[in-house]
Amino acid sequence: MEIDAPMEVQNGIIECESRHRKKRSVAWEHFEKLPALNKEVGKAKCKHCDMVLTATPRSGTSHLRRHVERCQKRLVLDIKPISMEAGFCQLEYCNDIRRSISKVWYEFEKFRTENYNEQKAQCKHCKMILSAAAKNGTSHLKRHLDKCPKRVTSAGDVRRYLPTTATEKVAEGSSLVQIYQLNTNELHRNISRCIIEGAHPFSLVEERGFRCMMSKACPYFKPFSQSIVRRELFSMYLEERDNVKEMLTKALGRVCLTTNYWKGRDTKDEYICIAAQFIDSHWKLHRRILCCRALVPPYDGISVADDVACLLSNWSIEHKIFSITLDDTSYNESMVSSLESSLYTKKVLLSEGSFFQVHCFAQVITVIAHSTLKLIDNVLDKARDLIKFVNRSPSQRKKFLELAERKFQLQARRRLYLDRPLRWNSTYKLLDHVLYYKNVFMHLEEWDHNLLTEEEWQELSIVHKFLKMLYDVTCMILGTKFPSANLYLKGVLMIHCRMLEITRGSHTFLTDMIKEMQLKFDQYWSRNNLILVCAAILDPRYKVKFVEYCYMKLYGSSYVGEHVSKVVDALYCLFAEYKQHATLASSRLVGSSRADTNFSSGSEDGDVFGDYNQFLSVTSRSQRNKTELDIYLEEPSYDLNSDLDVLEFWSKSAKRYPELSAMACDVLSIPASTVTSKSAFNIGSKTLSQSSMMPETVQALICLQDWLCTQSDSGDPTIKGEDLGCSSEDAGDDDEYDDNSPTEWF
Repeated sequence: MEIDAPMEVQNGIIECESRHRKKRSVAWEHFEKLPALNKEVGKAKCKHCDMVLTATPRSGTSHLRRHVERCQKRLVLDIKPISMEAGFCQLEYCNDIRRSISKVWYEFEKFRTENYNEQKAQCKHCKMILSAAAKNGTSHLKRHLDKCPKRVTSAGDVRRYLPTTATEKVAEGSSLVQIYQLNTNELHRNISRCIIEGAHPFSLVEERGFRCMMSKACPYFKPFSQSIVRRELFSMYLEERDNVKEMLTKALGRVCLTTNYWKGRDTKDEYICIAAQFIDSHWKLHRRILCCRALVPPYDGISVADDVACLLSNWSIEHKIFSITLDDTSYNESMVSSLESSLYTKKVLLSEGSFFQVHCFAQVITVIAHSTLKLIDNVLDKARDLIKFVNRSPSQRKKFLELAERKFQLQARRRLYLDRPLRWNSTYKLLDHVLYYKNVFMHLEEWDHNLLTEEEWQELSIVHKFLKMLYDVTCMILGTKFPSANLYLKGVLMIHCRMLEITRGSHTFLTDMIKEMQLKFDQYWSRNNLILVCAAILDPRYKVKFVEYCYMKLYGSSYVGEHVSKVVDALYCLFAEYKQHATLASSRLVGSSRADTNFSSGSEDGDVFGDYNQFLSVTSRSQRNKTELDIYLEEPSYDLNSDLDVLEFWSKSAKRYPELSAMACDVLSIPASTVTSKSAFNIGSKTLSQSSMMPETVQALICLQDWLCTQSDSGDPTIKGEDLGCSSEDAGDDDEYDDNSPTEWF
């Protein structure tokens, strides 16, 4: 007995090796051989339509295959369902019969009439019956779907699934036929947005590599020039500018401004960058750049004030300005003075402009950090040499980390990288990691004698501790998208107490510098403490008691009452203006000044407590004479270290304190710094890499990038400390890199 060899499947043909080496055609899966007297008169019957054909060895099976391809019942059985998620743009490709099946058949149902050879199709929506003969095609079915009223009502206009000018491409060996129409305008818009958000050069779209990549990803992509990107830039800028204007119009309270000055790296032009910070109707804090305008020489405060006033008028926020936060640029004082006079004349400022000007807190911290690092320049150079020694080769680095793990039980995940001189936080990270491996470095004396002395290690440790405090304060103030004005007082106290600790200690190399910085810090504090201390009182964790505690630390117990009284009086004066402008609060808060205090001795039936309800009514009326601010200050404070969203607190308290919540909305929207979180640690000058671009292009780029990136980050309310600047893992030694530039378009 002979055993047939195993079957193999190739190209849809089932091959069976017998002793005669004959191959069995796949057509026999669809036919059944009929009994015959001899091989010369063999017949085969179709399993689908029962048609009988010749099946002799001499005739072969080609005619059987042709019948299978056009057998109507065979076609109906081979239709497989296709997901409608992709719309009508896809067709099913049947490997067995090599024919495309139109997706309109998922909107029609085939059936045969009494005449077996006539096919009909019934619309699944309106039940209309149309011809379904193969010779008529499916165009009339598509036209019916275009105008089928029930189809349009139930699933939308079908024409969006049936492109009129479609291109068809069948991948070799694929079971899908993809039909689509390339939306060129949408593609240009998305590529331009990618370039703007990533700060890539406009010439990217003209590079050979980019065009090659796009041609592979999209065979119908047509290359375009950078002029298209510039056109899309201004188109998107105008659209987003209208959206920002609408946000400012619908802002819950007033708008607070910040100013920054930049210089062009190539053209040496000066730019003023103005941003607005405000709280929307959902009590969410927003910051948007309004302009980055090139200044016209001569650069003086009056001309800058005119530019700012023109900007406020164009954005229709002239009557909504609350404060402006700025740095110590030479002509800022004259600019603010001129702008304040203009706004005061129009009677749009509160408290006669006494709270209008706020100075940048981050700039003070940066100056202190920079002055501290300059004292240990020589020691820092030695620390950098240690890092270069470890990173001299991969084997040297591996040997160092293995030693740290094996002998000193340290985690070798901390890598040693050089810092960026223009970012003091990267230098702080360098010190942090070098001190972490201090014992390992001291163990390396047998390898290299150019190491730090014990005194130098102590200096690094002292400076590191001081920089850590400055780093923590900066992260506390700028490492969040929540308000920063209420955290200002806490940060000031942390810096002040640390400075006092150093001046009273034995760290002589820091004493002189700290005393000089203390004078500048006190001068800054005296110009800013009033309105930002009021912001701390409006935080339910702090209130007046925390202000008293801070003033006692700053000035001593003798002057606490005088300074606290000044702050509280300023707060009440500001609240009086909000109360005066309120339209609905008077009826809710002000009660009758007369109270009926004639209580009866009891009811007629001898109940001595019968007048208790009357007493409660009089007591509640007397409470109404208190203002919202009185009631808020009398309530117990929250825990000092509790994790509280202050805007959420005032959002929930808006009905209870309508006037006070309006004031809190404006005061808490004051930014304590002019810089963003990514520029908080910059030491060098601020430059723009705008090359030869026109000033209006620079403005559109910077504003649009800020608006688009803000939309992308809107879901993340907090920023990690490492995200404020480069972490030590990312820091490298690149002197030409300018991390102060918000753009890198060339």
